[in-house]
Amino acid sequence: MTRARTSIRLKEFRTIRAKTALLFLSLALPAITGCGSAAPSHLGYVALRGANGVTAYRINNQSAAFTRILGSPFPTGVSPASVWAHPSKRFVYVANQGENDISLLSTDSQTGALSEVLPRVHTGIFPASLGMDSGGTFLFAANEASSNISIYAINSGSGVLTEIAGSPFGTGTNPIKLKVSPSGKFLYVLTPNLRSVYAYAITQGAGLLQPVAGSPFIVGISPSSFTIDSAEHFMFVTNASTSTVSVFAITPSGALIQIPGSPFATTTAGTSTIPVDVTVSPSGTNLYVLNSGPNNISEFSIGGTGALTLLTASPVGSSGTGPVFILFDSNPKFVFVGNQGSNNISVFSVNSDGTLASIQTPGTLGASPSSMFVLP
Repeated sequence: MTRARTSIRLKEFRTIRAKTALLFLSLALPAITGCGSAAPSHLGYVALRGANGVTAYRINNQSAAFTRILGSPFPTGVSPASVWAHPSKRFVYVANQGENDISLLSTDSQTGALSEVLPRVHTGIFPASLGMDSGGTFLFAANEASSNISIYAINSGSGVLTEIAGSPFGTGTNPIKLKVSPSGKFLYVLTPNLRSVYAYAITQGAGLLQPVAGSPFIVGISPSSFTIDSAEHFMFVTNASTSTVSVFAITPSGALIQIPGSPFATTTAGTSTIPVDVTVSPSGTNLYVLNSGPNNISEFSIGGTGALTLLTASPVGSSGTGPVFILFDSNPKFVFVGNQGSNNISVFSVNSDGTLASIQTPGTLGASPSSMFVLP
């Protein structure tokens, strides 16, 4: 009896010890891997033109530290120019300029790895920019060389694209960028050669385009990029040759009206900055203009009328060379800048006064970045 009781107690001790070890491991694991509840993360995708692929990252919610997902970069078509992820987080789309098509990549829900689903879908000539409505119903592609817009219905189960009837739709000459408005009611297309933004109303549920009355709308000289605030009150357009930002009020019909005082200079020094991209804070209170000339960022506060005020006389450095895109993280405390000259991503924190502070530059991407998309 004594030996039996001793054996039972020994087994109970071993069981308790094993459970304790598992509990310790489960508590310690998030701190080690950075993927558990102690340090949650979200996904980010960077299109690499020279590598013909997309690099996937897990981005730490609190520190914005980048962790490259094993297998990156994942192959796409030739010369990827724009990347966009579906709100379901199951699919990623990439516009391939080198072969005039779009790659569909499915996402592994456990690892975040990407795998391409063939065949690719044809676009117009030289697709330059992708956009999607917030519900993930339609994908839009601006085709620079064929001067039109391809529109695709998205299968919610498989992610497969089907071009809608009437697509592609003609637009202004050589469109380089498009955006769906936050409400999903309008599509805006930037055509630098015509110094114009074309505006279209999107037929809900069908994806068809109807020109907005008064479109196209004349903007500044050599427009290079644009963005829209989340409340859909204003559009901000960067003008490369004049180093300015034009601001337009967006009317309920989708028409654009330039506000008094626009355009606004990107620096008080009167020097050329050559702005190439722009992003607005999720709160709509601040605007950040990426300047390719001096490799820096101009920071503005946005007034109630849309008027811009420089926060500092000296723009903040971009921590890289040849910057081409700027965007907010899903955590509005951070901003990312893609640098084609130095093949990296610069990370900035947003101070309480709206100014930016450089905090890190992850290791080299190995190829020049052309576009980035961050999921919540």
